[in-house]
Formats: sequence, C-alpha cells, structure tokens
Amino acid sequence: MKFNVTKSIVISAPYETVRPLIEDFNHWNSWSPWVVLEPECEVTVEGDVNQPGHSMRWDGALIGAGQNTIRESSPERIDYNLEFFKPWKSKADVSFLLEPSDGQTKVTWTMDSSMPFFLFFMIKSIKTYVGMDYERGLKMIKAIAEEGSLDCETINSDIMDYRGFSYRGIQRTVAISDMPDTMSKDFEKIVNDIVIQGKKAAEHWICVYPKFDLKKGVATYIAAVSDENLDDLELDSHYVSGSVSNGRALEIKHNGSYEFLGNAWAMGMMNMQNKKLKGKDYPFEQYWNSPMEVKPKELKTSVFFPLKN
Repeated sequence: MKFNVTKSIVISAPYETVRPLIEDFNHWNSWSPWVVLEPECEVTVEGDVNQPGHSMRWDGALIGAGQNTIRESSPERIDYNLEFFKPWKSKADVSFLLEPSDGQTKVTWTMDSSMPFFLFFMIKSIKTYVGMDYERGLKMIKAIAEEGSLDCETINSDIMDYRGFSYRGIQRTVAISDMPDTMSKDFEKIVNDIVIQGKKAAEHWICVYPKFDLKKGVATYIAAVSDENLDDLELDSHYVSGSVSNGRALEIKHNGSYEFLGNAWAMGMMNMQNKKLKGKDYPFEQYWNSPMEVKPKELKTSVFFPLKN
C-alpha cells in the first residue's frame, strides 16, 4: 500500500542561502533529524555536490543504516533515492521543492513509499513519526538559514538515579501544536500565584506528560512546581497534585531553545526502543533555568523517562 508524507516551512532567507543546505550532503549533519539523535554515527558523503549520484551513507547503532542519493536535480526541485538497510530494508522516493518569493523560500519535503498490504495498520503510525521527523528537520534548516547556525545541543546522559518529589500544577489536554502557547500561559499563572503573590520558591520546575496521542496530535500535560514549600499556600481549583517517585530514569539533556526540544524527546524514545528499556509512570521535562532570565540559546532542560527496576 502506497503512502505519502509532505511537510512545508517558509524560511525568511533567500533561495541562494537555503539551497546549499539541502543540495550538499556535507551540510546535512547540521540539521538531519536523524543524525542529530546519534551525532557519533558513521557518515560518508560521496560524489559531486548537487549532481546525480551525490550520496550520503550512514551507519549507526541507534538510527540504523541507509543511503540517500540524488536522482535528479533542477533549480526548483531535488529528487532522491532513499534506501534503508537496517534495522529493516525499505526504499522511498524523496523530494525537496524550493519556491523563492520576495527574499523568502518555501521548502516542501516529501516522501513517497509503500508497505506490504498485511502491514496496512502501520501506515498511519509511520506517516505520523516521519512527519514529526520532517518537521524537526525543517525547523533546523530554517534556523541555520536565518541565523547562520543552530544554537542547540542534545545529549544522552544515560540512566541515572532520581530522587522523587511531589508537585502541584495545572493540567490540560490540548493540540500538540497549541502547547507552546497554552503552556507558557500556565507557567505565567504559576509564577504569579506562587512566586509573586505567594512569595514562595520551588526546587523543581517541571512539565509532566500523562498522555500523548500522536496520531490525533493531542497531548495531556501538567505544568507544575514541586510543593516542598507550598504547604501553607492556598491555590485555586485550576491546580492538581501529583508526585514523581524515587527510581531510575533515562535522562536526555537539551541545551538551547525549547523550539528544538523535540530532538530530546526523539532521542529518548529511540533509545528506549533500541535498548528495550521499560518505562514506568510518566515522562517529564525539568527546566534548570527560565526563559524570563536567559536567552533561548542558554536554556537548559532535561527530559526524564522513568524506568522499571
């Protein structure tokens, strides 16, 4: 059964700046949504840039092995043959369409592939995950083209012991695309209610994720603070209580803007799957500093995936 994935982004940079990032595989390590999950993986680039046969081959313990090769190139479009060798074999036709307009460039990334009929039930999931990867990659291309570099880093800190705590926060179920806006407003309320009005400090600033429904694009989150100092503080009915238990967790560190925090989640989920780690409770983000106090590129965040013992 055939399927298609298509994602687009408008970049505030001229065609001449954007095109080399895509046509030259020597640049892909800086924005590839897969290589960023395993920066140490072996990557080989061959052939003349932007010419048929120009290729990128990778072999990683985490992201698997494969090869992407330019099949055809024109000023407005680049077509590739994409092959995966492991953990399973498959092929796809991939294209980038570049549309310049008034100093901006619209970039559209597509994939056309197929699955055996008896695996039809996997197509929706594959389209969802590939679509999320494409969106992460396009955001990174945009940042590099507009700013000249990508000021973020994602690091696997491996499995560590974690001391639990209880918390109070605001729970919502929203479209994943709306989370940045709604979560920002919820933390503004928490700051006002607890820090400004309540004159309290909190050791942990976190966001717990009880549920993700990626197929529907909906998530439930709890924007929260630990409550070790909040015993005598009366909070309104918007607040819920919960706890993070003592235990072990996979920690993925992300240094930089929240806009690219999806890289940390993707790295964590891929490590969980690849290493057959069994999760427990809910994953959560912990914020080590505040966007009210530092620049986006200076933000420090950890994503924790609690594990069964």
